[in-house]
Amino acid sequence: NGQPHRGIAQAKPVLWSRTRLGSVPRPVVHAKPNFVRKLGETDKVNLVEKSEKSDFLPQKVPPATAKPTKLERTKTTTVPPTAAATKQETWEESDLFKSQPASDIDALGNKRYVAPHVVYQTGKKPDEPCSITSSLTYFPESEPGETNVTSRPKNPPSNLTVVTVEGCPSFIILDWEKTDNDTTEYEVISTAKGPDGEQVSVLTTNQTHTAVENLKPESSYEFKVKPKNELGEGPPSEPVSFSTESADPRVSENVSGKEAIWTQFPFKTDSYSDCHGKQYVKRTWYRKFVGVQLCNSLRYKIYLSDSLTGKFYNIGDQSGFGEDHCQFVDSFLDGRTGRQLRSYQLPSRTGFYRALRQEPVHFGQMGGHSHINYVSWYECGMPIPGKW
Repeated sequence: NGQPHRGIAQAKPVLWSRTRLGSVPRPVVHAKPNFVRKLGETDKVNLVEKSEKSDFLPQKVPPATAKPTKLERTKTTTVPPTAAATKQETWEESDLFKSQPASDIDALGNKRYVAPHVVYQTGKKPDEPCSITSSLTYFPESEPGETNVTSRPKNPPSNLTVVTVEGCPSFIILDWEKTDNDTTEYEVISTAKGPDGEQVSVLTTNQTHTAVENLKPESSYEFKVKPKNELGEGPPSEPVSFSTESADPRVSENVSGKEAIWTQFPFKTDSYSDCHGKQYVKRTWYRKFVGVQLCNSLRYKIYLSDSLTGKFYNIGDQSGFGEDHCQFVDSFLDGRTGRQLRSYQLPSRTGFYRALRQEPVHFGQMGGHSHINYVSWYECGMPIPGKW
Protein backbone atom coordinates (compact mmCIF):
# COMPACT_ATOMS: atom_id res chain seq x y z
CA ASN A 1 0.00 0.00 0.00
CA GLY A 2 2.85 2.43 -0.79
CA GLN A 3 4.58 1.71 2.55
CA PRO A 4 8.23 0.59 2.53
CA HIS A 5 8.63 -3.02 3.61
CA ARG A 6 9.65 -3.18 7.24
CA GLY A 7 13.00 -4.79 7.87
CA ILE A 8 14.59 -3.45 4.66
CA ALA A 9 16.64 -0.31 5.29
CA GLN A 10 16.52 2.46 2.71
CA ALA A 11 19.76 2.93 0.78
CA LYS A 12 21.96 5.81 1.91
CA PRO A 13 23.27 8.24 -0.69
CA VAL A 14 26.85 7.56 -1.76
CA LEU A 15 29.33 10.36 -0.99
CA TRP A 16 32.23 10.65 -3.42
CA SER A 17 35.44 12.29 -2.30
CA ARG A 18 36.77 15.10 -4.51
CA THR A 19 40.43 15.22 -5.33
CA ARG A 20 41.98 18.50 -4.23
CA LEU A 21 43.33 20.44 -7.16
CA GLY A 22 46.29 22.77 -7.11
CA SER A 23 46.66 26.22 -8.55
CA VAL A 24 45.35 26.90 -12.03
CA PRO A 25 48.24 26.48 -14.47
CA ARG A 26 49.52 29.71 -15.90
CA PRO A 27 50.50 29.92 -19.55
CA VAL A 28 54.23 29.59 -20.15
CA VAL A 29 55.91 31.82 -22.70
CA HIS A 30 58.98 30.28 -24.30
CA ALA A 31 61.64 32.64 -25.52
CA LYS A 32 65.41 32.69 -25.81
CA PRO A 33 66.98 35.19 -23.45
CA ASN A 34 70.33 36.86 -23.76
CA PHE A 35 72.36 36.03 -20.66
CA VAL A 36 74.15 38.58 -18.51
CA ARG A 37 76.14 38.91 -15.33
CA LYS A 38 76.59 40.03 -11.63
CA LEU A 39 76.52 39.66 -7.82
CA GLY A 40 74.65 40.95 -4.76
CA GLU A 41 70.97 40.81 -3.55
CA THR A 42 68.64 41.35 -0.63
CA ASP A 43 67.31 38.89 1.90
CA LYS A 44 64.23 38.27 3.99
CA VAL A 45 64.64 34.81 5.49
CA ASN A 46 61.47 33.15 6.64
CA LEU A 47 62.19 29.67 5.38
CA VAL A 48 61.42 26.42 7.12
CA GLU A 49 63.03 23.24 8.45
CA LYS A 50 61.98 19.79 7.35
CA SER A 51 61.16 18.73 10.90
CA GLU A 52 58.56 20.37 13.11
CA LYS A 53 61.29 21.17 15.64
CA SER A 54 62.69 24.63 16.21
CA ASP A 55 66.11 24.15 14.61
CA PHE A 56 67.02 27.76 14.07
CA LEU A 57 70.60 28.87 14.49
CA PRO A 58 71.65 32.23 15.93
CA GLN A 59 71.65 34.91 13.28
CA LYS A 60 75.02 35.45 11.69
CA VAL A 61 76.06 38.51 9.77
CA PRO A 62 76.89 37.37 6.24
CA PRO A 63 80.35 38.08 4.86
CA ALA A 64 80.76 41.16 2.76
CA THR A 65 80.09 40.74 -0.91
CA ALA A 66 83.13 40.99 -3.10
CA LYS A 67 83.36 44.36 -4.84
CA PRO A 68 82.68 44.02 -8.56
CA THR A 69 85.57 44.49 -10.91
CA LYS A 70 85.74 47.58 -13.04
CA LEU A 71 85.15 45.65 -16.26
CA GLU A 72 83.30 42.42 -16.92
CA ARG A 73 82.74 40.82 -20.30
CA THR A 74 79.99 38.38 -21.12
CA LYS A 75 79.33 36.93 -24.56
CA THR A 76 75.83 35.96 -25.62
CA THR A 77 74.91 34.34 -28.90
CA THR A 78 71.28 33.63 -29.59
CA VAL A 79 70.44 30.45 -31.47
CA PRO A 80 67.66 31.10 -34.01
CA PRO A 81 64.38 29.20 -33.63
CA THR A 82 64.21 25.94 -35.57
CA ALA A 83 60.46 25.70 -36.05
CA ALA A 84 58.03 28.21 -37.46
CA ALA A 85 55.49 29.50 -34.97
CA THR A 86 52.55 31.86 -34.98
CA LYS A 87 53.84 35.36 -35.66
CA GLN A 88 54.38 37.21 -32.40
CA GLU A 89 53.64 40.92 -32.51
CA THR A 90 56.72 43.06 -32.02
CA TRP A 91 57.14 45.77 -29.42
CA GLU A 92 56.69 48.43 -32.12
CA GLU A 93 53.31 46.89 -33.02
CA SER A 94 51.99 46.23 -29.51
CA ASP A 95 49.74 48.68 -27.66
CA LEU A 96 51.50 47.73 -24.40
CA PHE A 97 54.60 49.74 -25.33
CA LYS A 98 54.27 53.49 -24.82
CA SER A 99 56.46 56.58 -24.61
CA GLN A 100 54.95 57.37 -21.19
CA PRO A 101 54.40 55.03 -18.22
CA ALA A 102 50.81 54.28 -17.19
CA SER A 103 51.69 55.85 -13.82
CA ASP A 104 54.19 58.70 -13.50
CA ILE A 105 55.27 57.48 -10.06
CA ASP A 106 56.65 54.13 -8.92
CA ALA A 107 55.73 51.93 -5.93
CA LEU A 108 57.49 54.28 -3.48
CA GLY A 109 56.05 57.47 -4.96
CA ASN A 110 59.17 58.51 -6.89
CA LYS A 111 58.87 59.92 -10.40
CA ARG A 112 59.67 57.51 -13.23
CA TYR A 113 62.34 58.44 -15.79
CA VAL A 114 60.97 59.76 -19.08
CA ALA A 115 63.01 60.64 -22.19
CA PRO A 116 62.58 60.48 -26.01
CA HIS A 117 64.73 57.32 -26.19
CA VAL A 118 62.80 55.49 -23.39
CA VAL A 119 59.79 53.22 -24.01
CA TYR A 120 57.66 51.68 -21.23
CA GLN A 121 56.07 48.25 -21.40
CA THR A 122 52.82 48.69 -19.49
CA GLY A 123 50.16 46.26 -18.32
CA LYS A 124 52.06 44.26 -15.69
CA LYS A 125 49.93 43.59 -12.61
CA PRO A 126 51.46 44.39 -9.18
CA ASP A 127 51.38 40.73 -8.07
CA GLU A 128 52.83 39.45 -11.36
CA PRO A 129 56.56 38.60 -11.27
CA CYS A 130 58.83 40.49 -13.65
CA SER A 131 59.90 38.31 -16.58
CA ILE A 132 62.78 38.95 -18.96
CA THR A 133 61.71 35.93 -21.02
CA SER A 134 58.15 37.23 -21.50
CA SER A 135 59.34 40.72 -22.49
CA LEU A 136 61.83 39.29 -25.00
CA THR A 137 59.01 37.60 -26.92
CA TYR A 138 58.26 41.07 -28.38
CA PHE A 139 61.79 41.23 -29.82
CA PRO A 140 62.02 38.69 -32.66
CA GLU A 141 65.32 36.90 -33.19
CA SER A 142 66.98 37.30 -36.58
CA GLU A 143 68.89 34.43 -38.11
CA PRO A 144 72.47 35.49 -38.83
CA GLY A 145 73.18 35.17 -42.54
CA GLU A 146 76.42 34.83 -44.44
CA THR A 147 78.31 38.12 -44.35
CA ASN A 148 81.14 38.81 -46.77
CA VAL A 149 83.21 41.08 -44.57
CA THR A 150 85.46 43.42 -46.54
CA SER A 151 86.35 45.93 -43.83
CA ARG A 152 85.60 46.76 -40.25
CA PRO A 153 82.21 48.47 -39.64
CA LYS A 154 82.19 52.14 -40.66
CA ASN A 155 78.84 53.33 -39.25
CA PRO A 156 77.51 53.31 -35.67
CA PRO A 157 74.20 51.63 -34.77
CA SER A 158 71.30 54.08 -34.78
CA ASN A 159 68.07 54.71 -32.88
CA LEU A 160 69.28 53.17 -29.61
CA THR A 161 66.18 52.70 -27.43
CA VAL A 162 65.80 51.76 -23.75
CA VAL A 163 62.74 49.54 -23.22
CA THR A 164 61.77 49.18 -19.57
CA VAL A 165 58.91 47.30 -17.92
CA GLU A 166 56.84 49.37 -15.54
CA GLY A 167 57.42 47.96 -12.05
CA CYS A 168 60.62 46.07 -12.97
CA PRO A 169 63.79 47.97 -12.01
CA SER A 170 66.28 45.10 -12.31
CA PHE A 171 66.52 44.93 -16.12
CA ILE A 172 66.02 46.84 -19.36
CA ILE A 173 66.06 45.75 -22.99
CA LEU A 174 68.19 47.76 -25.41
CA ASP A 175 67.06 47.86 -29.05
CA TRP A 176 68.84 49.48 -32.00
CA GLU A 177 68.99 49.53 -35.81
CA LYS A 178 71.73 47.98 -37.89
CA THR A 179 73.35 50.53 -40.20
CA ASP A 180 76.40 48.66 -41.49
CA ASN A 181 76.24 45.42 -43.49
CA ASP A 182 79.77 44.51 -42.41
CA THR A 183 78.64 44.15 -38.77
CA THR A 184 78.49 40.58 -37.43
CA GLU A 185 78.10 41.27 -33.69
CA TYR A 186 77.71 44.09 -31.19
CA GLU A 187 79.45 45.04 -27.98
CA VAL A 188 76.96 46.53 -25.49
CA ILE A 189 78.63 48.76 -22.89
CA SER A 190 76.73 49.56 -19.68
CA THR A 191 78.08 52.12 -17.23
CA ALA A 192 76.65 52.45 -13.72
CA LYS A 193 77.17 55.91 -12.26
CA GLY A 194 77.19 56.38 -8.49
CA PRO A 195 78.96 57.90 -5.49
CA ASP A 196 81.68 55.24 -5.73
CA GLY A 197 82.49 56.17 -9.33
CA GLU A 198 81.69 54.34 -12.54
CA GLN A 199 81.32 50.59 -12.95
CA VAL A 200 81.45 49.24 -16.49
CA SER A 201 80.03 45.97 -17.82
CA VAL A 202 80.31 44.67 -21.38
CA LEU A 203 78.31 41.96 -23.15
CA THR A 204 78.32 40.76 -26.75
CA THR A 205 75.35 39.72 -28.89
CA ASN A 206 74.67 38.88 -32.54
CA GLN A 207 71.16 40.41 -32.38
CA THR A 208 70.01 44.05 -32.60
CA HIS A 209 68.61 43.88 -29.06
CA THR A 210 69.69 42.51 -25.70
CA ALA A 211 68.56 42.41 -22.09
CA VAL A 212 70.78 44.18 -19.55
CA GLU A 213 70.19 42.55 -16.17
CA ASN A 214 70.94 42.94 -12.46
CA LEU A 215 70.47 46.70 -12.39
CA LYS A 216 70.17 48.44 -9.03
CA PRO A 217 66.94 50.24 -8.11
CA GLU A 218 67.06 54.04 -8.06
CA SER A 219 70.36 54.13 -9.98
CA SER A 220 71.69 55.96 -13.04
CA TYR A 221 73.13 54.21 -16.10
CA GLU A 222 74.53 55.04 -19.52
CA PHE A 223 74.41 52.62 -22.46
CA LYS A 224 76.09 52.54 -25.87
CA VAL A 225 76.53 49.91 -28.59
CA LYS A 226 79.63 49.29 -30.72
CA PRO A 227 79.54 47.26 -34.01
CA LYS A 228 82.21 44.60 -34.58
CA ASN A 229 83.43 41.96 -37.01
CA GLU A 230 86.55 39.82 -37.36
CA LEU A 231 88.44 42.75 -38.92
CA GLY A 232 87.83 45.14 -36.05
CA GLU A 233 85.44 47.53 -34.33
CA GLY A 234 83.33 50.35 -35.70
CA PRO A 235 82.30 53.64 -34.10
CA PRO A 236 79.93 53.36 -31.10
CA SER A 237 76.40 54.70 -31.00
CA GLU A 238 75.58 57.91 -29.21
CA PRO A 239 75.22 57.06 -25.48
CA VAL A 240 71.76 57.10 -23.88
CA SER A 241 70.96 57.56 -20.19
CA PHE A 242 68.41 55.91 -17.93
CA SER A 243 67.53 55.87 -14.23
CA THR A 244 65.85 52.82 -12.71
CA GLU A 245 62.76 53.09 -10.52
CA SER A 246 62.40 52.08 -6.86
CA ALA A 247 62.29 48.46 -5.70
CA ASP A 248 58.72 47.32 -5.12
CA PRO A 249 58.17 46.54 -1.40
CA ARG A 250 55.38 44.15 -2.43
CA VAL A 251 58.01 41.82 -3.91
CA SER A 252 60.54 41.58 -1.10
CA GLU A 253 61.63 43.15 2.15
CA ASN A 254 64.64 45.41 1.76
CA VAL A 255 66.20 45.78 5.21
CA SER A 256 69.73 47.02 5.79
CA GLY A 257 71.89 44.34 7.40
CA LYS A 258 69.70 41.46 6.12
CA GLU A 259 71.12 41.12 2.63
CA ALA A 260 71.21 37.67 1.06
CA ILE A 261 74.65 36.69 -0.15
CA TRP A 262 74.40 34.57 -3.28
CA THR A 263 77.74 32.92 -4.00
CA GLN A 264 78.54 31.35 -7.35
CA PHE A 265 79.23 27.70 -6.56
CA PRO A 266 78.89 24.57 -8.73
CA PHE A 267 76.65 22.03 -6.99
CA LYS A 268 75.33 18.57 -7.80
CA THR A 269 71.63 18.40 -8.65
CA ASP A 270 68.94 15.80 -9.02
CA SER A 271 68.31 17.52 -12.31
CA TYR A 272 64.83 18.30 -13.57
CA SER A 273 65.36 21.76 -15.00
CA ASP A 274 64.98 23.94 -18.07
CA CYS A 275 67.75 26.19 -16.74
CA HIS A 276 71.38 25.34 -17.43
CA GLY A 277 73.26 28.55 -16.59
CA LYS A 278 75.36 29.62 -13.64
CA GLN A 279 74.69 28.15 -10.18
CA TYR A 280 74.46 30.17 -6.96
CA VAL A 281 73.98 29.10 -3.36
CA LYS A 282 72.85 30.82 -0.17
CA ARG A 283 73.07 29.60 3.42
CA THR A 284 69.89 29.98 5.45
CA TRP A 285 69.32 30.39 9.17
CA TYR A 286 67.74 26.98 9.48
CA ARG A 287 70.59 24.65 8.42
CA LYS A 288 69.66 24.36 4.77
CA PHE A 289 71.27 25.62 1.59
CA VAL A 290 69.18 27.11 -1.20
CA GLY A 291 70.66 26.56 -4.66
CA VAL A 292 69.55 28.18 -7.89
CA GLN A 293 70.53 27.51 -11.48
CA LEU A 294 69.85 30.39 -13.86
CA CYS A 295 67.99 30.60 -17.13
CA ASN A 296 68.42 34.34 -16.62
CA SER A 297 68.49 36.59 -13.56
CA LEU A 298 64.68 36.43 -13.14
CA ARG A 299 64.05 32.82 -14.22
CA TYR A 300 65.79 29.97 -12.42
CA LYS A 301 65.41 26.50 -10.94
CA ILE A 302 65.34 26.39 -7.11
CA TYR A 303 66.82 23.48 -5.11
CA LEU A 304 67.36 22.64 -1.42
CA SER A 305 70.19 20.72 0.25
CA ASP A 306 71.30 19.80 3.75
CA SER A 307 74.96 20.41 2.87
CA LEU A 308 76.98 22.48 0.44
CA THR A 309 78.83 19.48 -0.96
CA GLY A 310 75.81 17.14 -1.00
CA LYS A 311 73.14 16.75 -3.63
CA PHE A 312 70.68 19.61 -4.18
CA TYR A 313 67.13 18.30 -4.53
CA ASN A 314 63.95 19.41 -6.28
CA ILE A 315 61.21 20.96 -4.15
CA GLY A 316 57.76 19.39 -4.41
CA ASP A 317 54.30 20.84 -3.77
CA GLN A 318 51.41 18.84 -2.32
CA SER A 319 48.75 21.46 -3.13
CA GLY A 320 49.91 23.33 -6.21
CA PHE A 321 52.80 23.73 -8.62
CA GLY A 322 55.45 25.42 -6.50
CA GLU A 323 54.11 28.97 -6.68
CA ASP A 324 54.92 29.57 -3.00
CA HIS A 325 58.46 28.21 -3.36
CA CYS A 326 59.46 31.80 -4.18
CA GLN A 327 59.74 32.10 -0.40
CA PHE A 328 63.07 30.26 -0.69
CA VAL A 329 64.54 33.21 -2.64
CA ASP A 330 62.93 35.74 -0.26
CA SER A 331 60.05 36.81 -2.51
CA PHE A 332 56.59 37.57 -1.15
CA LEU A 333 55.00 36.78 -4.52
CA ASP A 334 53.37 33.58 -5.69
CA GLY A 335 55.62 32.85 -8.64
CA ARG A 336 55.13 31.87 -12.23
CA THR A 337 56.40 28.33 -12.75
CA GLY A 338 57.38 25.98 -15.56
CA ARG A 339 55.26 23.34 -17.27
CA GLN A 340 52.69 22.24 -14.71
CA LEU A 341 52.34 18.46 -14.79
CA ARG A 342 50.51 16.27 -12.29
CA SER A 343 52.66 13.92 -10.24
CA TYR A 344 51.61 10.84 -12.23
CA GLN A 345 53.02 12.56 -15.35
CA LEU A 346 56.40 13.09 -13.66
CA PRO A 347 59.24 10.65 -12.92
CA SER A 348 59.33 9.46 -9.32
CA ARG A 349 62.28 10.96 -7.43
CA THR A 350 63.23 11.94 -3.89
CA GLY A 351 63.30 15.53 -2.70
CA PHE A 352 62.01 18.08 -0.23
CA TYR A 353 58.30 18.95 -0.29
CA ARG A 354 55.52 20.77 1.55
CA ALA A 355 51.93 21.92 0.96
CA LEU A 356 51.84 25.60 1.93
CA ARG A 357 54.07 28.64 2.39
CA GLN A 358 55.76 28.76 5.83
CA GLU A 359 55.29 25.01 6.41
CA PRO A 360 58.29 22.87 7.34
CA VAL A 361 59.67 20.85 4.46
CA HIS A 362 59.78 17.05 4.53
CA PHE A 363 61.96 14.64 2.58
CA GLY A 364 60.61 11.75 0.56
CA GLN A 365 59.21 10.57 -2.76
CA MET A 366 57.73 13.04 -5.27
CA GLY A 367 56.18 12.54 -8.68
CA GLY A 368 54.81 9.16 -9.73
CA HIS A 369 51.93 8.09 -7.46
CA SER A 370 52.90 10.45 -4.62
CA HIS A 371 50.45 13.29 -5.46
CA ILE A 372 53.40 15.68 -5.06
CA ASN A 373 54.21 17.88 -8.06
CA TYR A 374 57.45 19.60 -9.03
CA VAL A 375 58.39 22.04 -11.82
CA SER A 376 61.36 22.89 -14.04
CA TRP A 377 61.72 26.66 -13.38
CA TYR A 378 60.42 29.59 -11.33
CA GLU A 379 59.95 33.34 -11.85
CA CYS A 380 59.67 35.12 -8.49
CA GLY A 381 60.40 38.77 -9.25
CA MET A 382 63.75 38.50 -7.41
CA PRO A 383 66.89 38.97 -9.52
CA ILE A 384 69.72 36.53 -8.80
CA PRO A 385 72.58 37.04 -8.16
CA GLY A 386 71.18 40.53 -7.66
CA LYS A 387 72.55 44.04 -7.54
CA TRP A 388 75.75 45.38 -9.00
